[in-house]
Amino acid sequence: MLSPSPTREAVPPLSVPRVHAPRRKRVPRMVLVWVPLAAVLSAAVFLLVTMPIHLPSVVSTFANITAAHEWSLVQGPTGQLMSRTFNYQTGMSEGYAVSNFPAGSSTFFTVSPSLRPGKSVAAGDTVGTVSSSDVQERLIVLNGQLAAAEASLTASAAGSKSAVVQAAQERLQAAIRARGEYQSTVIRTQQLYDDHVLPDAQYDQVQSTAHSMDDAIKIARADLETAQTGAKPEELAVSEARIDQIKNEISAINSRTAGYTLRTPIAGVVSSSPSGSLTVSATSPYVALIPVRWTDYGRVAATPQARVTLFGFSRPVAGRIASLGREVHVAAQQKVIMATVLLDSPPPDVMPGITARCKIDCNPMTPLEYGQFILHSMATTVNGAAN
Repeated sequence: MLSPSPTREAVPPLSVPRVHAPRRKRVPRMVLVWVPLAAVLSAAVFLLVTMPIHLPSVVSTFANITAAHEWSLVQGPTGQLMSRTFNYQTGMSEGYAVSNFPAGSSTFFTVSPSLRPGKSVAAGDTVGTVSSSDVQERLIVLNGQLAAAEASLTASAAGSKSAVVQAAQERLQAAIRARGEYQSTVIRTQQLYDDHVLPDAQYDQVQSTAHSMDDAIKIARADLETAQTGAKPEELAVSEARIDQIKNEISAINSRTAGYTLRTPIAGVVSSSPSGSLTVSATSPYVALIPVRWTDYGRVAATPQARVTLFGFSRPVAGRIASLGREVHVAAQQKVIMATVLLDSPPPDVMPGITARCKIDCNPMTPLEYGQFILHSMATTVNGAAN
């Protein structure tokens, strides 16, 4: 048999794995855009914070125009008259007066016929008078009492009638004459008593009679002085005190009556209302009352005499803050502080009672301060809304 020839068995080729190069990750396009932008913004913020740049700081609000000086007269709830003088420039009341009238009396208040709304008056001009029937009646009674008291004092000080004085003189002379005639008896009695002839009882009787006659002379002399000079000094002093009391009461009533003549303490223009109140407003200067939001208070307070500009008139009206309040009020559901602005030469169309837009120029702010202000305002607004 033929044996097969030895042959090599076929060996399959070895598979060699392919090596792939790593793929690069693609960077998102948004990152490529925002990273440079963020860098630019950061650089810009850094420059704004570090560079000496100042931004304007303006507070927008509104202003109520009023007279700097005002005097008002109103009727109280129980019929009394109350007057008050207020200085809006200083924010202080300059005083008030209240006139009360007796209950049940007939009291009349009359406004001066020459007054009209819009009329100018000078300081010290009479604006009205008050009359009371009880006051007039009391003055009549007191004047009558004063006249009677003065007449009585005059009569007492002048002394009695001549006939009374003459009678007193005759009584004095009679007493002196009787005492002179009795003197001889006294002398004889004394001699007898010294010689121990007259008993003690009889001597004492003569001496007692002599003393009685001396007392009668003194009484007669006092009666004569009273008749000649009038009442005693003590009685005259009592009468004078009564007269002084009546005069003081009359003076007090006259002073109170003078208060019933109402005079304006300031010069200005008269205005009135249906409720019966009367107001005199000074024509110069004018002030503006401005509510400053609580969030803007720090900026305004940090600017001494901040400049203010009012709009809506024939020309912009300038002024400066004269005073800034320290009390929080609520206006239009916002916390505000009232500021008083003194206006510089306002035009004729500026009148009390007008409300106008205005702005307050505060000290410029750095970008950092401005950012802090914005954040503070947002936080204050959120807290206010939460409350």
